[in-house]
Amino acid sequence: MKINNNIEAIILKVFSGEASAEEIERVDLWIKEDNAHKEIFLELKNIWDLSNLPFDPEEIDTDKAYKNVTSKLGFNDSIVEEKKGRSFLYYWQRIAAIAIIPLLVLSAYLHLSKDKTLKTEATVYQEVFAPYGTRSVINLPDSSKVWLNAGSSIKYPIQFNEDTRHVSLNGEAYFEVESNKKRPFIVHTKMLEVKATGTAFNVEAYSNDSVTAVTLVKGIVDIKAGNDKTKLNPGEKMDYNHGNTATNVSETDTYKWCSWKDGILAFRNDPLEYVFKRLGQMYNINFVIKDKSLTQYVYHATFEGESLDEILHLLEVSAPIRYKKIQNRKDSNNFYHKQTIMVYKSK
Repeated sequence: MKINNNIEAIILKVFSGEASAEEIERVDLWIKEDNAHKEIFLELKNIWDLSNLPFDPEEIDTDKAYKNVTSKLGFNDSIVEEKKGRSFLYYWQRIAAIAIIPLLVLSAYLHLSKDKTLKTEATVYQEVFAPYGTRSVINLPDSSKVWLNAGSSIKYPIQFNEDTRHVSLNGEAYFEVESNKKRPFIVHTKMLEVKATGTAFNVEAYSNDSVTAVTLVKGIVDIKAGNDKTKLNPGEKMDYNHGNTATNVSETDTYKWCSWKDGILAFRNDPLEYVFKRLGQMYNINFVIKDKSLTQYVYHATFEGESLDEILHLLEVSAPIRYKKIQNRKDSNNFYHKQTIMVYKSK
């Protein structure tokens, strides 16, 4: 199957950890369009993992690398042009075949070499993305455990250094940190730093949201927002407002904010506006509430294992609403925009 040059470039950026949230979303939608797309993506990921050497992605000259690879394959520019009809996947497979030999040589060298300068090599990072409508569980190098919510990504080194354990989060994650007081565990988000030694907590830090929240289940965490520092105790939740930089700490039901990791959505007398915001984050859907009186309607429910359609049906039955799905829009580049669902007050 042929692959569009545009999506090809974006997939490469996803693999190298350089893709934006919008580009990750585009690849996610492309995968969902066709099962064949998913198979191509997974095979490309396998090839990438096989041929990806431990270097700094920012130092890669992609144009030079491409010319080197095509040269090794015996192509000149005219031949490459003539063979455009061939599958993109075909060339990846040949590139992997060429890359595996130097990869094996380099692996043997790294394994046998006693040179201390190798210890100063640039840190190699791994990035994991949880597609919309799913969640992922990750075991970190220090045996800490992370649950990653839908539409979220986490970046961490394949080996933590001797002094600290740093990870970067975009979206939402629940952390169970392996205790080590001598090596603090620090979660970096766009607005906050959350520091722990051995504890369990939830961080909600979606890039398009106006609030970053931290909920502590057990242990103690120190949170840094600009020059302000806050210490949380178990059963407390901190909300940091991006607009006015205000911080609010309150006692809370931690189950409500952390149950998502077990596949449970718990709403406890929440406004419908928040319910649809939460569903929109998890399923990458734009909900538009057409009647403003609905925004303050209070809703109490627990969903476990239901699909989005089932949740919407239950909402329609138990709340004074009706909804209408708007057909996905596709632009001139064959890119599908985020689905929109209109929410009306039932008569």
